[in-house]
Formats: sequence, structure tokens, C-alpha cells
Amino acid sequence: MQRQLSERWRRSRWVPSLGAIAVAYAVQTIAWRFHCDDAFISFRYADNLVAHGVLHFNVGEAVEGYTNLAWVLLIAAAIRLGVAAPTAASCLTVASGVAAIGLAIGLASTLRSRFGSDRSTGLHGVDLAPAALLVASPEFMVWTQGGLETLFASTWTLVAFLAWLRGRWSRAAIAAALAWFSRPDTAIAIAAFGLAWIGVVGLPHLCHHGWKAWRDVPWRSLAVAGLIFAFPVALHMIWRHQTYGAWWPNTWAIKQPGQLLRSTYGRDYVIAWLAATHAWILTPLLVAVRPRHLLLVVPIVAILGYGWSVGGDFMAYSRFYSTATVLLAILVVWLLTDACGQLERYPAMTTAARWLPGVAWILALALGGQAMSRWREDRAHPSGWLDGRWEGVTAMDRFAAVGVAVGTWMREHLPPNTFISVGAAGAVPFAARLPTLDAYGLVDPVIAKLPGAGPYTGPRVRPGHQFQAPTFYVKARDPDLLCHVGYRGPRPPGRTDTAAAFRDGYTWACIRPGPISAAGTTFDPGYYCCRRRLDRIVGPFGAP
Repeated sequence: MQRQLSERWRRSRWVPSLGAIAVAYAVQTIAWRFHCDDAFISFRYADNLVAHGVLHFNVGEAVEGYTNLAWVLLIAAAIRLGVAAPTAASCLTVASGVAAIGLAIGLASTLRSRFGSDRSTGLHGVDLAPAALLVASPEFMVWTQGGLETLFASTWTLVAFLAWLRGRWSRAAIAAALAWFSRPDTAIAIAAFGLAWIGVVGLPHLCHHGWKAWRDVPWRSLAVAGLIFAFPVALHMIWRHQTYGAWWPNTWAIKQPGQLLRSTYGRDYVIAWLAATHAWILTPLLVAVRPRHLLLVVPIVAILGYGWSVGGDFMAYSRFYSTATVLLAILVVWLLTDACGQLERYPAMTTAARWLPGVAWILALALGGQAMSRWREDRAHPSGWLDGRWEGVTAMDRFAAVGVAVGTWMREHLPPNTFISVGAAGAVPFAARLPTLDAYGLVDPVIAKLPGAGPYTGPRVRPGHQFQAPTFYVKARDPDLLCHVGYRGPRPPGRTDTAAAFRDGYTWACIRPGPISAAGTTFDPGYYCCRRRLDRIVGPFGAP
């Protein structure tokens, strides 16, 4: 009875910490609430799947402009149940964030009890510290919103790590497959973790016990796990080739030239993450580093290397590094706990050692204060770029909100066969439900192969936007409204706002969406204008 009471008391001490983490999570999710224009690409695929039974951006055009099949299918299921795609995505991202935090706690406890200096089993209060660091970090909390699959993919990656650490090979394989179907680049983190495991656990065991140790390897379980992962992935590859006529998504052809931006966006992307997560705090903890810590260090380095290799991203808050952010939080606490164990060997340092893990909570408070400052800075940039390079949450939310309003207007006032061109193939096409030419080629398999389409590498070129449809191709496709060479602004457009190639023989077709609510405020976006041929009537445009 006394032991049970002691255990209950020990667990009850976590309640205030869990409550504080829950409150911080709720506050941050509300503060950073937004939708990203890119998320509406997946929404449109899901919408067409429900409405027309095909995974097409434009019905009748088989192009795979997504890389997150599991996410698209989940959104489609929600739409089928009567839930709007943006609402469903918001709920799923919040749930993914909660799951990721729970997995971070589980990983911290498992690593500490199996590999740390403190081998005691069960959940300890220190295992909650990674969660405190995460709810204080915009690099994690921003992606509990936005509508992208970012944290959903990270969650399945973390499930694979935890299942592997606990020897649940089949569960790890299922999680790895789901991570792959959420974002294929999750395979990099999972493969890096596997290699680290071989180096940290496998090889030392082999060296210590000799070749007889091969008998201890669960070959059958590993073979089954390999098949569990490989079979659905191979099946999907075959289905992709039969459905879209290609072995890889069209997004690969469009985004692969990001390697040309490694020395600019790619380098700065890594630096921005290191600065925002305060990775420098690891410097004094280097004395506590042991080979076992490679289980987290290797995946973190692999993820950072991947982000650099693809040229980074133009969105702020390091979405490509969400998994690395979680692993870094766990690593910091793990190193603090191990440093505590090492210091306790010296009697004079016993008191300091006991307080050392509390550094993580102090750091979480500091990060929380900085998060508030970064939120204010973000709100102060409703358009333009943070630090001259990154698109913030406020700007992204406003951009998507205008797109939804404009697309809704188009759906209500334009004929259903109106053909439009856009430079942002997200909110406008989703809300308009009109056939669309994506000038950046994400959902067009031809553009990346055309002469003069790119890839571009100039100072104004953003990652993922290095191709643009040449004028001759656009004119051959002959959209009714050319919005990719259009105008957004507070005043009516003038001649200087017109692209030279579409100046003569064309005129403006302008939409005024009116007041729009986004990022916690209501604003008037002014004019959204597209070019239209003078001799063509498009809905109310050009009508006598």
C-alpha cells in the first residue's frame, strides 16, 4: 500500500507540468493559426477524388502534383464525411502535434532508461522536458497549423523510431511505410536512425560476442518487417506508373533543381534553424556526448543535410526540419540527464547535478518569451518577407485568404469551363474549381521540359519556383484569364504593372474581393487582376 501511495504521489507531481504544457500548446496553436496556400493543392486533389473519383488536379489530366498520398486520402475521407478540407486539415495538424509531443516524451523515457546514465524504468518528470521545449518553439508549433502534412509525417517517423527502440519491428515497418506515404523524404531520417542503430548497438554487440552473435539477430522478424514496408511502397510505385505514366511524382522534376540554390537558400535555411532552436546550447554539453547519442545526432544531421541539398525553403519556421526539432529537444534533455549522472560521481558536484536537468525548463521559458517576440514580428509583416528572405505566417495566411475569396468569386461568377492560369496553384484553383494552368509547372508535366522554362537561380527566385511556363506555351494553351501575369494591390493596375508579352491585345479583368478576415484581423486586399484578351468575353468581363 505504501509503495502504491508513493507511486501515485510521484506521478501526481507531473500534473502541474503537464497542465502547463497543455496550456502553452493551446495558446501557441491559437496564436499561430493560419492556412498555407500550398496546402490547398492537396485539398484540390482530395476534392476531385471525392467529386469525380480521380486523383487529378484538373479532371482528365493525370499529373501527380502531390507527394503526400496518405494526407490527401485523409482529407478526402473528411470531405466525404461533410467536413471542409481546411477544417479537417487544421484538426489533423493539431492532433499530429499532440501525438508528436507524446512520442517525444516516450522516446525521451525509452532512451534514458535503455541507454542513459539513469537506467531506471518508467516515466520520470525529466522526460517531460522535451515537451516543454517543443511547445515553446515556433519551429514546432507553427506546423500544428497551416494545413500541410508536415507534423503528420513527423509523427509517423517518430512512431517508427520508438517502435524500433522497443523491438517492435513490424510496428516500426508499418509506421515507416505510413511516413513514406505522408512524405517520402522521411525515409532519410528513418534510414539514418537505422544506420546509427547498427553502429551503436549492432556492431558493438558483434565485436563483444563474436560471430555467434549473429544468432541473436531476429532475422525472421526483420525480414517480415522489410516486406511490410517494401510491399506497399512497391505496389504504390506500380500504381503510380500505371496512373500517371511516371515512376516519380511530377513534383520531383519541378523541385529537383533546388540543388542549384544550396549556396544561398540551402545554406541560410540550415543557419536559420540552428539560430532559432538555439542549437548552440549543445556546446557545453559536448563533454557528455557518448556514442549512444548518435542515435539522435545522425538523424538530425541527415535531415539538415537533406534540407540543404534541396535548396531549403522560402517558408519561415523550418518546416523541413520539424522532425529534427523534436529530436533536438530530446537530445538536449538526454545530454543534460547524462551530464547529471556524470557529475554525481563527484561528491562536491552532487547538488549541482541534481539541478542540472532543470536547465531544460529554464530554456523552455526563455524560448517561450522569444516565441512571443517572433510572433509580434511576424504580425508586423502582413506582406513581404521576414529577414528579407522568409515568408511568415501572417503573410501566408493573408495570401491564402485572398486566394480563397477570389476563387470563390470566380466559381460564382464565371462559366464552369473558364480556363485560368495561376502562379500559385493553391487557394485560387481550389475555391474556383476551374481548369487551371499552373505556370510553375507543379501540376503540368510539360513545363519543366520546355526550352526557356528554367531552372532559374536569380536572387528573386524561390525554392520550388525555379520553372515558369514560357510565353509561347501559355499562348498556345490560351487561358481565358491569365492570372499568373496578373496584379495584386490596393489600387487599380496600370500599364507599368503589365507583363510586356501580354500587353498588346489584352486588357485587365479585375476582382475586388472586399474585406477579408485573416491572421486575426480584417483587411481590404484591394484588387486581384488577371489579363484577358480584348476579343474574348469571360463571364462579366468584356460583356456589353
